Amino acid sequence: MDSERLYLYLKNNHISSKNAVLSKQLEAAFSCKGTEIRRCINTLRTRGIPICSSADGYFYSEDPADIARTVSQLRGRIEKIECAQNGMSQIILSQRRNENAEEN
Repeated sequence: MDSERLYLYLKNNHISSKNAVLSKQLEAAFSCKGTEIRRCINTLRTRGIPICSSADGYFYSEDPADIARTVSQLRGRIEKIECAQNGMSQIILSQRRNENAEEN
């Protein structure tokens, strides 16, 4: 999957949230899996290309409000991932404490 092709497709066909496209539709259009779509979206965003998203799907937008909503959505995902990471880290710490207690 070529991220440049996806960029041009979104920019030419899916401008604004009113014209958002679901990942499943992109998967069908590009004959690839959702993981590839997400990887390409991440690549484009990392390059500073304004690929936004909502519950309705992905879309290209230079509107600051659309970009801000997408940034907020990404921050929320980061916070949830950090909570999961912290929970998993607690398991490791607990296991180490138990191992240390057994040794003593």
